[in-house]
Amino acid sequence: MDNKLRKKALNILVKFPSISSYELANILCIDERQARKLIKNLPQDIIEENVRKIKKEKKEEKQEERLDKKSQIGVTLKGTVSIHKDGYGFFIPDDKNIEDAFIHPKKLKGASHNDVCLARIGIYKGKREAEVVQIIERGIEQVVGVVEKYRNNYRIIPFSRNFQGHIIIKNSSKELCDDDVVICKIEKYPSQNNCAIGRIIEKIGTLSDKDIDNKIVMYKYALTCKFPDEVMQECESIENGTFKINKKNLTDFRELYTVTIDGMSARDFDDAISIFKKGSYYELYVHIADVSRYVERGSYLNKEAMERGTSIYFPEFAIPMLPEVLSNGVCSLVPHEDRYTVTCRMVFDASGYKKEAEFYRSVINSNHRLTYNYVNDIFNNMAESEDEKLIPFLQTANELTEILLAKRERDGVIDFDLPEAEFFFDDEGKIIDIKPRERGYAERLIECFMIAANESAAEYFEKHNLKGIYRVHGEPDVKKIDDWIEMARNFGLKVPPVEYPVTPETVSELSRIAASSKHSNLLGSLLIRSMMRAEYTTENQGHFGLASSAYTHFTSPIRRYPDLLVHRALLAGLKLGSISEPLEELKELAAHCSKRERVAQDAEHDIGGFKKLEYISSHYDNVFTGYINRITGNGIFIYIEKLMMTGYIDYSYIDFDIFYKYGESAIGDRSGERYRVGDKIRVVPYKLDMFSLQADFTIYRKKAKKVSEFKRKGFEII
Repeated sequence: MDNKLRKKALNILVKFPSISSYELANILCIDERQARKLIKNLPQDIIEENVRKIKKEKKEEKQEERLDKKSQIGVTLKGTVSIHKDGYGFFIPDDKNIEDAFIHPKKLKGASHNDVCLARIGIYKGKREAEVVQIIERGIEQVVGVVEKYRNNYRIIPFSRNFQGHIIIKNSSKELCDDDVVICKIEKYPSQNNCAIGRIIEKIGTLSDKDIDNKIVMYKYALTCKFPDEVMQECESIENGTFKINKKNLTDFRELYTVTIDGMSARDFDDAISIFKKGSYYELYVHIADVSRYVERGSYLNKEAMERGTSIYFPEFAIPMLPEVLSNGVCSLVPHEDRYTVTCRMVFDASGYKKEAEFYRSVINSNHRLTYNYVNDIFNNMAESEDEKLIPFLQTANELTEILLAKRERDGVIDFDLPEAEFFFDDEGKIIDIKPRERGYAERLIECFMIAANESAAEYFEKHNLKGIYRVHGEPDVKKIDDWIEMARNFGLKVPPVEYPVTPETVSELSRIAASSKHSNLLGSLLIRSMMRAEYTTENQGHFGLASSAYTHFTSPIRRYPDLLVHRALLAGLKLGSISEPLEELKELAAHCSKRERVAQDAEHDIGGFKKLEYISSHYDNVFTGYINRITGNGIFIYIEKLMMTGYIDYSYIDFDIFYKYGESAIGDRSGERYRVGDKIRVVPYKLDMFSLQADFTIYRKKAKKVSEFKRKGFEII
């Protein structure tokens, strides 16, 4: 037998002594008979010794875990409460080294979602739980909701999955009607036995208004497109100023052949590239708009940009971090205009290894404003250019992209190339279709180059011991990875045993397995959820997903405040006329930017949810296709491909039968129908909840006329 194969098998068996011959055969790509023979002939003493070692290590880990948790019993900790829509909660300690703890509804003691509180850790029925001791700060002070007549008064139903119950409005001075959408100030918070009490601050519309969903989300997260007067006055002084090239501390790159590549509708061009091939080396310039030149510390502009933290993108418009006179004007790298930039110059060899990285405060003059569609057409030989320099330029960029992508794959970079929902509207603003947003090779090219520049900025911080902000991403949750593997196997995928601790290479391989499946979108999105949330910090902890030892955000200062902070710190370190924030201030700003990023993500998720419910409500008689991803005792969760969202089927919605959970299946008591995890299933809408943004479905029955009638009667919007 091949010695190489024997060695591979031994390494696998040493790590996974209980592996079956079937699993070993799949990993080594041999038949099961060969695998059985390998297992039989390999030295059992080494394998047995390893088994004992593994058992001992696991025992020690469990003991340490028990001792650690035991030491927390009776301890009062500060943290935040997160409320589930079903009424229970979780206590999230400020100390990230301490695990979250479950809170029974009776032990919330009046705490609501996002409240900062003190909680005592204890043991109840052998399980670790928390009990709220004191509420320090309320997390929700006002809500957006719908007015509804209630007994002799009115009540507000909040647009929130986390706020429990409704809010009673007493003696309102404002004239109210059913379906009014209002902002409500909470004056008395809910308790175990009593509803919340509030007063109306402002009426923002009615449920029938055309753009009410946009207003709801904007008011819910306190977002606005309007900028304060003092900010706009500062912008006027910038706009009225003349562009003068001050050569002090400035490198002139205007002679470089430079292009921007962005989406068709983009107007804020914050990055441009130049590239040359010299022998076997590639010289790449990434030019980024020098926003710090205009947004200075202590200015109203800076204060407003800091508070916003990031631009937020709705399907129909954007809520910018900076006013348009900056983002689309003096900062935007428009073609044939001189523009201030911060340039990262990098040199790569033929294997994609970075040999040099330098930073400059610079000035450029872009030759072209290119779109992703146009560049993709050129790569696909569907478009030409009158500029004789452009095609060779893009060919060189393409060569380097291929090299960098190959290196990323070797490094184990996790590639989650999942589709995003793109919404299409008619002339009246009604949603008519939802499709996956197309992402071509040009998008990958720019992504590769921006990642390289971001890594270079973080590496510069590390090399020169500069204080800056890093973008960090921790290791995934082991239990979530195990759950994902179990689900993938339930879907019929062959997933090899995973070695712990989990490495980027491991997750990258799982991602490739998911991508090869017909359930790729579902499995890919669930794998992402098993990852830790990326955040900003002043301490370099590496970036797991990018397999990077140091990473930051440098390339988008027009739309992200952390990038602006990175520019200031970088230019200060280079002694190029900038002043960075002190370390303690940077720590606070990093935490603030992480928080604002989560707000942006939640807002974008909510408005996407509204648009999807709107589409379903106007296509209630459509049949949707999905895959079962989870079966519970109460119902079935399904992933709807068309909508790129998860829906729910309560067993009570399935007509003429009673269903029970049996293993990973749901079985009908009368019909014997069986639904399994991974099954393709056809469904129709049953109930839409605009408050929790949840869509419920029922099984499509094409033969039974009564069922169709039942479905139409059952369909409702709440």
